Amino acid sequence: MRNSLFVAFTLVFFMFSCSNANTDPAANAPDFVINVERYDSAFFSMDTMHTKTAIVKLLKDHPGFSQDFISRILMLKQLDDTISIKTFYKSYLPIYKEVQNVDAIKIAKPALESAFKRLHFYFPKYKLTHNVILFVGPLESYGNIITNDAIAVGLQMHMGAGSKWYYDEHIQTIYPTYLSRRYTPDYIALSSVQNILSDIYLSSNKSQTLIAQMIEAGKVQYILNACFPNTPDSLRLGYKNEQCINLKSQEGQIWAYLLHEKLSFSTNPSDIDNFMQDAESSSIFGESLPGNVGKYIGFKIVSSWMQQNAQKGISMEMLLNTSADKIFESAAYNP
Repeated sequence: MRNSLFVAFTLVFFMFSCSNANTDPAANAPDFVINVERYDSAFFSMDTMHTKTAIVKLLKDHPGFSQDFISRILMLKQLDDTISIKTFYKSYLPIYKEVQNVDAIKIAKPALESAFKRLHFYFPKYKLTHNVILFVGPLESYGNIITNDAIAVGLQMHMGAGSKWYYDEHIQTIYPTYLSRRYTPDYIALSSVQNILSDIYLSSNKSQTLIAQMIEAGKVQYILNACFPNTPDSLRLGYKNEQCINLKSQEGQIWAYLLHEKLSFSTNPSDIDNFMQDAESSSIFGESLPGNVGKYIGFKIVSSWMQQNAQKGISMEMLLNTSADKIFESAAYNP
């Protein structure tokens, strides 16, 4: 099981964004049909008066994911740990009921099918699953998981920014409001595609310079932009709309600051965090800009490089496998 926890982006598709008009070469690609499995309903319909028998049935009806769910998501050592499973059931039954009222998959399925169609177009060699498993897990656990034959979506991470569960004192210490405001149904498709991209291409950022990390993040954003051509950058990047507008107007100043302070090739963790770490606001540029402004600048650098090489027919796979240094050197980025 390959897994990663993804925070959600904003609920509202804003009228304005820092995105420009985008061509969509994959628009006429074949449709990509998604099959949805409601593991959440199967789990929370178990007979807790006969929990052991119910677990056996769950393992029989959903053999692969049940084992992942119990051992990797609930983090239980025994698949038949009836006491712990029953405790989780009782604690999370109210969240499951809220999940049913939100009906996030109704909102997300069209976006999933549209994005997967484009992802398959750009990465035809990748064995892209048609299966989506919906589950409800601990709020502290995974929100999006790649299994052997499916994408598993933790609906507890998509109840909407106003859900009271995200304002629990303990949960706020893990996911402060600037993160939980993004826990919406809209991000199911985005987090799924981003998780798949991390499976297609795993970049090693730890020893890289700031500019290299920015460009690696920019590659992902460029592909997400291609898979979600009608989605504003404010949603895709996870910025507040006003921050996104400010980024567009201050892009040149941010770049000038990087050059003036000679930060582009810095490997100092503090410098990297100032530009790449998710935060409510920028520690350098103030509240008008988000913390991870480097992701946006990286996206713009990659976009500039791809535009310059448009006649060469560079594929998304080629983009991912092109070194950040090469992209930076030849992008001629000049906001």
